Amino acid sequence: MTPDEILYDFGRDDIFPKAAMAAASAKREIMAPIFIEIIDRLAELDIEAIDEPSLMALIPAVHLLAEWQVQQAYRPFLRMMRVPPERLNYLLGDAITETMFRAVASTFDQDLKPLYETIDDAAADEFARVSLMSAFVLIARLHPDQRGSIKEYLRGFSARHADFSEEVAIGWMESIVDLGLDDMVEQVNSLFETGVISKDYCQYEDFLEALHKTIEAGGSRVASRYNKALITDAIDELSKWHSYSEGFLAERRAFKGRNALRMDPVAETIANLIAKVGRNDSCPCGSGKKFKKCCLH
Repeated sequence: MTPDEILYDFGRDDIFPKAAMAAASAKREIMAPIFIEIIDRLAELDIEAIDEPSLMALIPAVHLLAEWQVQQAYRPFLRMMRVPPERLNYLLGDAITETMFRAVASTFDQDLKPLYETIDDAAADEFARVSLMSAFVLIARLHPDQRGSIKEYLRGFSARHADFSEEVAIGWMESIVDLGLDDMVEQVNSLFETGVISKDYCQYEDFLEALHKTIEAGGSRVASRYNKALITDAIDELSKWHSYSEGFLAERRAFKGRNALRMDPVAETIANLIAKVGRNDSCPCGSGKKFKKCCLH
């Protein structure tokens, strides 16, 4: 396949572009800069200006760049994670929390500064900031020489962000647990005592128990979130996504066939409405649940 043919298949919403992804891997030296350009361009566009083929191409492009460990993608990934929350949700959806920390660790270029700056950006999406804290665990595991810098960053985090949200505070606490940093227990305890971390989420004793398990495991957290570690097979990973399942794609093809005949205008209206809903917004079906917990899947 030519690069144009690869991009055409990546931009379709009715197929799993398995063959195009394999073809891209065979031409990675050509395709990697093209994928990075797509990421940089999408990060600059307002939602209304984002074309559907580029949006569809984003997820397979991110996964392939991570699989190939293209260090030139590290900073574009981080720039994208700093776009306004509504736009980030539109671009990446659940990949914000499920994929990007692994993609960032996979493409890490030995410079933690841009990662620190992204997490420190109070205007960035809080779920993105928390996700990127998870990248610390993978980076520290793969690059032990970076562990000291990460530890110092986390040690000073609460002092730099006295007004951070509970979500960010929990992400910071979990990074401390997952890295086995037992000299920060008093800082964490203060967040429980001041109510920044609600006891409805967990108790301070739960934190200590989890921390001790990490320490007993040699300072490397054994948690399902990190079991996959780096992205090593983009095709295999995406083949498990619901949005690339044959059942879902068959529905997409059927919908497009109906819509071409103008037989289902109501469905078209609903689809257009859903396209503008962020994963953490209220579901447009009126259930009262968040979109990601209701009709997203």
